[in-house]
Amino acid sequence: MLDTLSEPAIVAWIGLAGGVVLGLAARIGRFCTLGALEDLFYGDSSERVRMWGIAIGLSIAGSFAAQALGWIDLTNSIYLSAAWNPWASVAGGLTFGYGMALAGNCGYGALARLGGGDIRAFIIVLVMGIFAYMTIAGPLAYMRIWVFGGGSAAPTPPSIAFALSDQFGLSLTWVGMGLGFCIFALAAVRRPIWQHLKTLFWGGLVAGAIVSGWIGTQWIATHGFEELPVVTHTFSAPIG
Repeated sequence: MLDTLSEPAIVAWIGLAGGVVLGLAARIGRFCTLGALEDLFYGDSSERVRMWGIAIGLSIAGSFAAQALGWIDLTNSIYLSAAWNPWASVAGGLTFGYGMALAGNCGYGALARLGGGDIRAFIIVLVMGIFAYMTIAGPLAYMRIWVFGGGSAAPTPPSIAFALSDQFGLSLTWVGMGLGFCIFALAAVRRPIWQHLKTLFWGGLVAGAIVSGWIGTQWIATHGFEELPVVTHTFSAPIG
């Protein structure tokens, strides 16, 4: 494959395949961060939050299973290569959530609506992309590094699964998959979830797209020569 396509082109095709699945989940499955929270707090419905939980649980379990098979090295991920700063996570999460509520959409939902021709979503995506770029590598990056630091290298991966595995001498694979299946079980515990399999189906597809991103970019990083990062689908950086 590397003989016929460049490495960035292969990564683009991997992203396109997962992106189509995520787009279908947003448009048909109604997979949306803000929509899930609104349903939970205003509509007294936990179905879409549980869809999120199913996606998260299966993504974790699938990622650690892929690592056990040698398809991924999770320590190559940027998320496990730098020390975790809880203040940055809290500040970023609150800022993102507040902006999401004001805009009436998350970045993922805005992209899906933009695909359907929503002009308001175009403005959201445009502004979000500009500020994502400014914060990651533009003028606001200096302020981010000054306030939260530059993300120093972590002596051990900042991961609950890695920490539990080191602390108790347990298999990393089983700890990671166990945590993922626990989250999945908590999300899928209600009987209506199993009576109407739409929630399971779309949550599972989202998880498949996430894991496929890890596997695909890891394959490129292992077999290619351009040292492309091991990544998967995320909210802000690709838009920037």
